[in-house]
Amino acid sequence: MSNKDSDRETMAGFFREDAAGIPGFLGAQDTPGEVLSFEKDSKLPYLPGTKSAPEAEKKAYWRTLRAFFRSAKGGGVPLQGRSPLSCPALLAPFRDREYVQYNFPCWAADATSATAEEGLETGFYVLQDLLKDALKKIAPQEGQARILKDNLLRLEAAIREKVRFADASFKAAPVFDEALQELETSLAIGGSEGKSFAQDLRRLKEALPRSGVLIPFSAHAPLYLLEAAIGRQLAISRKAVREEINRLSSQLKDILAVEREKSPESHSAEHLHSALDFAGTFLNFEELSSVLPSGGSEAMPEERHHRLEVVLDSLQQADELLFGRDGFIVCDGGQPSCQEVEWEKEFPRFDIRGADSGRLSATAAAVFDEEMEKAAQLFAAMRIGQLEVNGQYVPEMHSDFFAHFDWRSFNEKELAASAPVILLCRAENLLEKELNAFSRQLASGRPINYLAIKSRWGEEQALLDENLAFRRELGALAIAHRNAFVLQSSAIRPEYLNEGFTRGIIASSPALFYLPPLGTGEDGLAVEPSLWASAAVEGRAFPAYTFDSQKGPKWGSRFDIRENPQPETDWPVHRFSIQNEKGEEDAIELPFTFADFAVLDSHFNSYFHIVPPEYWADGLIPLAEYLELSGEEVYSKVPYIWLVDRTGELQRAAVAWPLVLACQERLDFWHYLQENSGVHSYHVEQATDRLREEMQLAAEDKLAAVQASHKAELEKTREESARNAMERLASVLLDLDVDAVLPASRKPAKTEAPKPETSTGPAKPAPQPQAKEEPAPAEEKKEEPAEEELGEAWIETPLCTSCNECIDTNKNIFQYNADKQAIVANPGGGPFADIVRAAEKCPVRIIHPGAPQNPKEEGLEEWVKRAEPYQG
Repeated sequence: MSNKDSDRETMAGFFREDAAGIPGFLGAQDTPGEVLSFEKDSKLPYLPGTKSAPEAEKKAYWRTLRAFFRSAKGGGVPLQGRSPLSCPALLAPFRDREYVQYNFPCWAADATSATAEEGLETGFYVLQDLLKDALKKIAPQEGQARILKDNLLRLEAAIREKVRFADASFKAAPVFDEALQELETSLAIGGSEGKSFAQDLRRLKEALPRSGVLIPFSAHAPLYLLEAAIGRQLAISRKAVREEINRLSSQLKDILAVEREKSPESHSAEHLHSALDFAGTFLNFEELSSVLPSGGSEAMPEERHHRLEVVLDSLQQADELLFGRDGFIVCDGGQPSCQEVEWEKEFPRFDIRGADSGRLSATAAAVFDEEMEKAAQLFAAMRIGQLEVNGQYVPEMHSDFFAHFDWRSFNEKELAASAPVILLCRAENLLEKELNAFSRQLASGRPINYLAIKSRWGEEQALLDENLAFRRELGALAIAHRNAFVLQSSAIRPEYLNEGFTRGIIASSPALFYLPPLGTGEDGLAVEPSLWASAAVEGRAFPAYTFDSQKGPKWGSRFDIRENPQPETDWPVHRFSIQNEKGEEDAIELPFTFADFAVLDSHFNSYFHIVPPEYWADGLIPLAEYLELSGEEVYSKVPYIWLVDRTGELQRAAVAWPLVLACQERLDFWHYLQENSGVHSYHVEQATDRLREEMQLAAEDKLAAVQASHKAELEKTREESARNAMERLASVLLDLDVDAVLPASRKPAKTEAPKPETSTGPAKPAPQPQAKEEPAPAEEKKEEPAEEELGEAWIETPLCTSCNECIDTNKNIFQYNADKQAIVANPGGGPFADIVRAAEKCPVRIIHPGAPQNPKEEGLEEWVKRAEPYQG
């Protein structure tokens, strides 16, 4: 994350970083109709000079620092009121700046939206996206509705202003209408452009939803989102139920009417007159009654007739049994949220019931059983009615089933149409006062929805105890029961929250919605509440996740942690721009840890100590690195995080041991979520390592097999080459003319043998030896140099095995002929040394180097000597 870029999201998408160029980010002073200006302070946080203190003074300070680290005594960040003067470095760009939440206000479809069939695809829109989508529908081309497009930000600002700071939900249509009217009035555009603009406003008004609610950011925003989700879902589910009830009622009335016509009373004059009153002037009902036969069709058994009347009566009580309420909320009497909400105004179709701490789960279970008994009466009547209409009801089989019919026998449609039971409480009450009751309730399988609000971290005494017990995770306890839907999230992501609420209320299992507190800015927080909520998710203090027990049989498929920033890492890491000691712009990589989040809460103030720059040393290491070290490596280390003070100076704040343990605990829980979600899973990594080892062994075995095969093939080739060479040599010696294999310079002089006489006559006497002639004195032979006697290099070509050794040595000197056997193509094509090397490599020793072609070749004497064994 760069604190200079104006178009990025901070906290990995949980909050927009800068206002510049981003519609929806307005300061408190901005009002509709004014020119909106977005400016940013370009001053970067800077590193102080690091002139080290004297060694003795430094050692004394570090003794004090280590004492603080172990005891958490003597620390504290300077405060201004209840807020620290320093804040986490990554949040420095947001200090003392007011933001309008990008994700709020949001539009959510409600029960009226379901009736009007508006927004049913998603059921949720951020205001900015809703306006853009509506404008795109009426003006998809770039040049259309130009004035309206240029002033869309003004319209958004006007809508925001109307719902700002209100802890309530608003009907969307009136707010849209007022803002559109104000925009038209404030711009006051005349002429043809004004008429076109007014027409575009009317079209945009028609494109915007006429139903649904606008929900601003507030402490109770999750409640309003939950109400809208319940109303929307019930309207959709109950529509089909109402239609089926009306159809069955009509059919059952017809069956009973036909049955009444079979009775003798139906032939009386009074009955005929009431049924045929329109024909009274033409008929005499007394005479007609007297002539009608007294007998008729076989009457319906009394038992069935009574059953049909009971079923019809239950169907006619549908409003009382099912449709009268959208839900039931059981509130903790001591829960501030229960006391602050105007229930009758904000939740008119909900039945609100109070309960004391320790009796919450029992009260919710009693309400659920009571209401589901009523719903079971209606749904049983609907099922019996359908069987009767189809003529399929068998008393011997069905009577016992419907006698024990309860909510456990409901199908998905029936459960979806039933009013949910919501238990609103503090998470600590469930953990401390009724953990057993909470566990029994989850184990019972009743689809009761718990909306648990967590207390602030500083209020948890367990965290501040000397023993530092691990924090109990309510969501993990619910997951341990294996049958619940669990959503843990922050209101800062209303779209994710809306999706989780919708999935939870339609699940046929218990549901836990676990949310962090949303304060009012007066709770000892150093930043605005929405940014605090974002930091809670970013610092792994309150990670977002869902567990859906009904998603599939595979355990890992039930978890989802994708809504967290950088879910594959221990802590989210962001790039942070600073000014270094030389005054130059630089950047560092900063993780956002639980300790960074803790700085924002004054309850943790004593766990930090600002270390002056002159005492910085190698033993002071970043907290994220400290948590990765083993026990033996941390003896001399003290962890720190980066803070920025009011002047923009970067500070190192040492973190005390108790808070380090809390960071480790948060990291352990995060690893628990990661591993269950398949991120860095131990079993996956073990399987991957085993597979890697198996693949490596297989590759080594394959390589060894290939090498052995190659070696065998090479040995076979050598043997064949030697055998072929010997065969060729034998062939030369026995069958070939020597002249064919020797070069002209090496051929011996030919002498003709005397031809034998063929005469048939008597043999001639042998010639007498003649006297020897004395040879003439021979001239003294001149001694020729050895090079001339040796001649050029040559090869016994027919004996060549085509091994490529000579060709690889020098392709200019040696080449293959048409039979792929080597010849000396150019004796001068390279140094004499290459010819000798080729002769040495030749497996059948058929290369004869001859005489060097270049007498000036370097090192020639040595190469001539090495050539001697191959000259013969």
